[in-house]
Amino acid sequence: MSDLSTSELLQLYSRSFDQGDFHSAAGYAQRAAEQACQEGKTSQELNALSVLARAWANAGEIQKSVEAATRLLTRARKTENKAAQMDAARLLASRMADLDLRNRWHEIRPLLLEGLELARQLGDQEAVVEHLSRLGAYAVEVGELDSGLDWLQQALSEAESLTDKESQAFYRSNVHASLSDLMLKRSNHAEAVRHAEMSVGAAREKGNPSLVASAQLTLAQAERARGELAEALRLVEEVLPRARQMGWKGTGQDAEYLRGELLREMGHPERAEPSARRALELAREMKLKEEEVACLLSLGQVLLALKRREEARQVLQQARRLSQERDYADHFQEAEELLAECSSNFVEN
Repeated sequence: MSDLSTSELLQLYSRSFDQGDFHSAAGYAQRAAEQACQEGKTSQELNALSVLARAWANAGEIQKSVEAATRLLTRARKTENKAAQMDAARLLASRMADLDLRNRWHEIRPLLLEGLELARQLGDQEAVVEHLSRLGAYAVEVGELDSGLDWLQQALSEAESLTDKESQAFYRSNVHASLSDLMLKRSNHAEAVRHAEMSVGAAREKGNPSLVASAQLTLAQAERARGELAEALRLVEEVLPRARQMGWKGTGQDAEYLRGELLREMGHPERAEPSARRALELAREMKLKEEEVACLLSLGQVLLALKRREEARQVLQQARRLSQERDYADHFQEAEELLAECSSNFVEN
């Protein structure tokens, strides 16, 4: 038994989480869950399992997050706790989205809609906002822009009634980041930058360094889209050292990928290669299916730019094979085009 109470362990979890130290946070949550279970404190056990799933997700340990969410769902069902069941289902849906959103959207969407309805029945306003923001973000990612916009606007509106200002700032940051992505898909670069800047501002209000880093990457993507490559690279290189130091795998993977893309586009493929390779390594480590394909395509283009055509061909063939297996038609087409370019260059030279 710990010298600390379960409540004290959960307080230490919160402090570590807010500082972006997700591995320490997970350790405290794990201890809290075990202790609460031994003491028969079901409510605290369910809470600890919920925050444990969140900590592992933020640390980029997706499989560990899935395991924690599964434990939470099992315990919630056994104790007939509807609020915890709703939470566990949403956490599982979110991790499914991390692993392969495009191919599992047909499973994720109904899970989140069911959770949204339950949140409204329970009068849990924060859960309502959480479900709406997830639905909106994922719809944008899979290209359902009208539905995504509707859910995101609802999320912003509902967030205004949250009494906790830090929670409100957190959701405003996430929703504006998703709106920035939506505007990029509509080629409205000025609006993409505006929403990304609002996301950064809200993240700074919240004060969580990981959230700020994620918002900065959203802004970097928007700056890249409107041709401000140097500014985009500055933002990415501001994020990367902290992501590496703190072990933020998801943020680090996004940042390495974007750095590799930017340096290649700026004519520095030799500097791009380490980031392109590290992004691929992290995607594979986290078992992120679509990100793995995108990273292979990125690395293939870097190798083409370095005129290492045989290496490029091997990498692009992997991208083509995985795209076909995972039913990513757009990535498959890009791999085909790059392989054709590779063959053309090879013949010419």
